[in-house]
Amino acid sequence: MNISEREQAKPIQRERRMAIMNNKFMIFKKARKRGGEFSAMKIFIVGKYNTFFNELIKKFDKENDKVYVLTGEKYRGPKPHRVFEQYVFPYSGDSIIEVLDSVQPDVLLFTGAYDANFQWQNLRSESMHYISGLINLIMSAESHKIKRFVYLSSEAVYQSHYETAIPADTPTSAVDYRSIAITQGEDLCRHFNLTTELDISVLRLEHIYKFPENPEEIDDPCTDLCLEAITTGAVTVNENLVFSMLHIDDAVHAVYQFIHTPEHKEFLYQVSSGEPVTQLQLAEAIKEKDSGLSIRDNTQGTKQQVILDSTAFNEEFQFRIFHSYKKEVPAIYQKMLKHKKNYQVKKTAKSMNAFTARVKAFFTALVPFLENIILFIPVFMINNRTTGSQYFERLDFFLLYVLLFAGVYGTKQAIFSASLSVVGYCFRQLYSRSGFDLLIDYNTYLWIAQLFIVAMAVGRLRDSTKAITFEKDEEISFLNSQLEDLININDSNNRIKNIYQNRIIDYDDSLVKIYSITSELDKLEAGAVLFYAADIIGRILGTKDVAIYQIANADYCRLFSATSNQAKSLGKSVKYSDMTDIVTAINNRQVYINKTMDEEYPLLASAIYRSEQPIEIIMLWGLPFEKMTLYQCNLLTVLGYMIYNSVERADRYLDALATTRFIPNTKLLTRDAFEELRATYQDAMDKGFTEFTILTVSADHEMTYLDWSNTLSSRLRLSDYLGVDKNGRVCILLTNSNINDAQFIIQRFGQMGVTCTPV
Repeated sequence: MNISEREQAKPIQRERRMAIMNNKFMIFKKARKRGGEFSAMKIFIVGKYNTFFNELIKKFDKENDKVYVLTGEKYRGPKPHRVFEQYVFPYSGDSIIEVLDSVQPDVLLFTGAYDANFQWQNLRSESMHYISGLINLIMSAESHKIKRFVYLSSEAVYQSHYETAIPADTPTSAVDYRSIAITQGEDLCRHFNLTTELDISVLRLEHIYKFPENPEEIDDPCTDLCLEAITTGAVTVNENLVFSMLHIDDAVHAVYQFIHTPEHKEFLYQVSSGEPVTQLQLAEAIKEKDSGLSIRDNTQGTKQQVILDSTAFNEEFQFRIFHSYKKEVPAIYQKMLKHKKNYQVKKTAKSMNAFTARVKAFFTALVPFLENIILFIPVFMINNRTTGSQYFERLDFFLLYVLLFAGVYGTKQAIFSASLSVVGYCFRQLYSRSGFDLLIDYNTYLWIAQLFIVAMAVGRLRDSTKAITFEKDEEISFLNSQLEDLININDSNNRIKNIYQNRIIDYDDSLVKIYSITSELDKLEAGAVLFYAADIIGRILGTKDVAIYQIANADYCRLFSATSNQAKSLGKSVKYSDMTDIVTAINNRQVYINKTMDEEYPLLASAIYRSEQPIEIIMLWGLPFEKMTLYQCNLLTVLGYMIYNSVERADRYLDALATTRFIPNTKLLTRDAFEELRATYQDAMDKGFTEFTILTVSADHEMTYLDWSNTLSSRLRLSDYLGVDKNGRVCILLTNSNINDAQFIIQRFGQMGVTCTPV
């Protein structure tokens, strides 16, 4: 096909690709769309944990997606709490099929160019593993009918100079092994996208810059320059290098937005800030935070510009950049400067470890040769001493020496020991013969041939035996690893099954559960609803640590009921306005979830509202992380509404009986009402939900019930009660207070001439 024919065929090929992709989009859209909205997704991310990887997980988890991770076989750490399930298997292993069969994800995201598993030190080996792993992932995803496969590429596919921003369809110009491997990854994705039903996409992310957690993450122009600045106090810049950078937050948002958009027009998109920057401009941005920084201009060669054109992605997905290098680079430099020692220590340790490993490998390879030479010396001496002996004349010590090393080390050491033996034999013969006689003696050549034949035969036999043993051990090790992988996958499946099983049981039993809660609340005494509500919430949500706080004012709330010491850990009085995360959630009528596992906060918190204002706060501790789900949050919200309705019903009942419960024109409870209240608090205290103290009051002069009501009520908390006990004494019931807490009230009323005596 000539050039003109190829040009004419391009539109036809493009139309075919668009038709195939549109068909995939419709299938994917129908699979995800439900009830007019797009539901949460299962995201299967392939790569090693690093800053970029962790930010991706954080973003997906924040948006209620379930995140599954394939880390590769080198990871040995724990599973992060934001990851729903983690798999530690090689990319090219057969276990990937079982994993995908178990997970059935909506999207498989291969971090590719930003996968920290590939350090690109041994370039040829890394390239092989990179491509083989990618092929295995794509083929496994295609066989399990995964809806989408997303491959993350980078600007490394372009290594030439471009005068303008590079469109996505520009031919690549990779030169080194790493760039070629990334480019081949794109080509593989393009091929499988055209030949299979799998919807494969490529995202090229340009120069992601961020604060590096360790020296291994210093891999972009920004952090390279920052490291040079903090270690030397000066930077060398080349103004002819022009590029653009993408902040990590923008990159994560772009990936999330692309995955969560059900339709896309193109196979390949580029994401870039599009803002040209040189090393000199970066250095000047750093100098804003460090005026003592020295900038050395080392501009040389011709202009080298690589800037990706992201217009297509920006227009189709309404994407825009929120972070500029002028603001972010100085902040990154300042943070790196603060952790300067960590980079230097870790970098030095890494260099030392690499040097030690090389030295160790050298000496390990040298040991057999040293053993060979050292043992040759006594063999040579023994052979000299036994020459001419009638007992040892027919015993060849050199042959025994060669057989020993051939049997222990194999062919290589056998040939080396045979060579030493030949040298020793010739040297010994020269004691009594001339060199010429030795050369023309055919017995010498027969002995040498015999020695090398035996050495190579025995050495070859030993090598083949070792190879067979190694292959057998390798096969056993492989089968054991497969078995271990299957056991891990089965354990993972059981955990996931149990989670969903519990959710199904909870869902199927929801009507019965709501009826039982309603019945239990209805059976409670009018004033005891909030006491036992904490216990009910704990039993429903599966925790023994529940507290209910009553909001006293805009700043403080006071403990009303608690089911354990852990639930009382915040204290009896809490300045909840300082707990900004909880306040924000409550003001937005949401359930607070302690995703950071901050020990000073409860794991879950929700409010009970009256007239759109929070009046009580429910706080929960002791929940397993797998129960901190949207279902549990919704259940807690429903429980809050049910408790509120029960409290409202009880309050209306008590208001209706106000004329019979209070002494007329006072705030003092009658004897029957006060004794009933005391019995309620006593029962709650016996069960560990609260504590209370009753004080009897007396004065030096005669006071009526109206006088006592006016004198005492204005100086007590809204949660405290006044009443008359069965003996006719005026009493104060201090809620959530013990004898020590009551001393303050006793002293306050003592200054007024009122004597308070604890009952």
